[in-house]
Amino acid sequence: MTDRFLLYIDILGFTDMVRKEPRKVARIYSILDTLNVHQHNSFKTIVFSDTVLVYNIEPPSNDAEREYLVWYLTEFAEDLHHRLTGQDIYFRAVLVAGDFSHYDLKHVECFYGSALISAYLAEKDIPSLGLFMDHECVKYNQFFRLAPFNADYSFVYLNRSLEQLNQHTGGRFPADDYQMHMGDIAPYVTWQVRFLQDIHSQMRNHPVPHVRTKFLAAWDFYKQRYPEMLGVLEENEFSVRSLGRAPDWDDLDKYMKRDISYFKRIGSGTKLSKAITSPNKFKHKFSKSFKG
Repeated sequence: MTDRFLLYIDILGFTDMVRKEPRKVARIYSILDTLNVHQHNSFKTIVFSDTVLVYNIEPPSNDAEREYLVWYLTEFAEDLHHRLTGQDIYFRAVLVAGDFSHYDLKHVECFYGSALISAYLAEKDIPSLGLFMDHECVKYNQFFRLAPFNADYSFVYLNRSLEQLNQHTGGRFPADDYQMHMGDIAPYVTWQVRFLQDIHSQMRNHPVPHVRTKFLAAWDFYKQRYPEMLGVLEENEFSVRSLGRAPDWDDLDKYMKRDISYFKRIGSGTKLSKAITSPNKFKHKFSKSFKG
């Protein structure tokens, strides 16, 4: 039995961000620094360039612990997915089981293992975005809906408010025959409809054909699971109000816009942000330091 579960996250389009939108890079690192994973002592996080690794420190001793680890690692991906909503930043991730070692020598940090190799190779071959879970992890998944992708991996639906709303209405939209309090039923549905709107726009309008294909593949997963919901949203320019009557749509819109605005500014004031906005000042400081 494997002793590690590894969440491997690749931030998409990172090279172009570095070259053309470096403020986004500062934003990404600050968002990564706020993730819920850092509050859990059972996990370790490694970030290098456009790659994020999260793994369990201690090996599990039974299936209940394996279920716990898969649950929380999936939620960490869900957390990042939520915080990136509205930021025009996307990721592709895989959750795998296997061997993984991470330790420090005197001057270097070392990490390697079959789980890392499997995750790296699999992630590069997936023409989509979002989270994909290997067959070993699928055995311990309890709370997330899945769709088969290939013989080894399944797509993970990280938008659980869409699932909750779909179950509440029986998959029938619009739900106009009664009024719903959306904050109780599906509290993050406005965020998740915004995500659908963004990937729909990208699959239509992104200038690079193979990138459009990735967004189209992600959209297709959601269209297969929520056909009536996405049909109504497409027909109504992704207005959440087209899904049904709810007295708290305005409140949820306000909370979503507040969060998106907050995460757009979160990288401001960091060392990287200051280096971007005042390159001459930092260049002078570096030059002075280098000269002694």
